[in-house]
Amino acid sequence: MDKCAAAVALEESRLFEGIGSEDIVELMRCSGSTMKKFRTGETVCVFEGAAQKVGVIVEGEAELERVDYAGNRTVLEILSAGDVFGQTLAFGNLTGDMLDVVAKSCCAVVFIPADFASSRCANACPRHTQFVRNMLGIISSKAQSLSERIEVLSNRSIRDKLMCYFTINCAKARSDRFEMPFSLTTLADYICCDRSAMMRELGQMKGEGMIEVEKRIIKIK
Repeated sequence: MDKCAAAVALEESRLFEGIGSEDIVELMRCSGSTMKKFRTGETVCVFEGAAQKVGVIVEGEAELERVDYAGNRTVLEILSAGDVFGQTLAFGNLTGDMLDVVAKSCCAVVFIPADFASSRCANACPRHTQFVRNMLGIISSKAQSLSERIEVLSNRSIRDKLMCYFTINCAKARSDRFEMPFSLTTLADYICCDRSAMMRELGQMKGEGMIEVEKRIIKIK
């Protein structure tokens, strides 16, 4: 995929909302952005030291994950085409745990210098101004996502965590059902619990008539 094809794909990203493909090509040229492809399971980015790059998924999916000193893995976010990642957009890491992005499938990623994404250029061109405005909007959304995650994890039991997560997402969908953006295995990582214990709890909740589960569709009764 060349830069022109990538620019067309990037038009779907919130980071480039309101910016045409020709202007995106110019932004990539001006910023010195690069594009790289990754195979499934490859490490896309490791967060350490000062933030230097902002990444945008062009194709495929990746996961932002934390691995603690004992090797326990926690998925913090699922990233799909158009999503943005970078150390300034990630969760805090004061414990020294490994925080990285791993390709969930074959994917293509555009890397943009962080200083370009956080400040206006000397010419204050409209496309760069819009780009920085979009970045600020994304940071605000990430803060909201973090708030939701804290709300889920503040519950003590697995059942309460699950119900909190389901309720939040049903409210977003304005319905009594929603489609999970990831698998049940990833859901267990998201709510920080053992998968087998979570599956038992889901089975009990279904048996008690609290929820219905069909693949990734969850319905609250």
